[in-house]
Amino acid sequence: MARDFQELERVLSTPRLDSYRRQNQSNEEAFYLYIWNTMLCESLYASLQILEVGVRNAMHQAVGKNFNDLTWLKNENAFLQPQERKTVQEAKQSLNSRRVFQGEPELVAEMSFGFWTSLLDTRYDALWHRITTTTFPHAPRPYRTRSEISKRMNAARRLRNAAFHHHSIWHWSDLGSQHGGIRELIKWISPSLNELAFTIDRFPRIFRQGRRECARIAGPPCEYKI
Repeated sequence: MARDFQELERVLSTPRLDSYRRQNQSNEEAFYLYIWNTMLCESLYASLQILEVGVRNAMHQAVGKNFNDLTWLKNENAFLQPQERKTVQEAKQSLNSRRVFQGEPELVAEMSFGFWTSLLDTRYDALWHRITTTTFPHAPRPYRTRSEISKRMNAARRLRNAAFHHHSIWHWSDLGSQHGGIRELIKWISPSLNELAFTIDRFPRIFRQGRRECARIAGPPCEYKI
């Protein structure tokens, strides 16, 4: 089926598609890159979702055991700094406005990935000396530090935000290694969790096949009206 590129450009916006145009590239090639970027973002969902759910549960349990307070979010435990305490309060208000029960499981799920990575800041350095081995029990000893894990978690957060907010990532020179970093964090939490990620992680294939996969799905360039 012929596709009207002008119509696609109108609804997707010229500035967005301009970011995929390179010197001497045709409109069809730019659109292929747009499709590939969409597929890359979609294929990252599985590993990012598993990391986010895995790390928030592992971190929540570790903090709760450390303070002997398994409902430390609901209780707004005193170790929380003002910014994180405010985030918890906003989460409670959001749950309340949606008439959702404000139990600890609901609060754990409501907290953003940014909240969990913020607990790796230097402000919580003393805490992480006590819970790193229980949150990331399978991390190699040289990497089992707050600063190292914070660096890796924040890299994962930046990729997550770019992919989930439909930004352009196809040109990232380290995209493959960033995906590998996500899988490594998952393995450090739980090898079994990493096995689960392996079974549903489509990113390696999409990344390897690149634009050929786009052509298979979108059809040959000659099908596009310009």
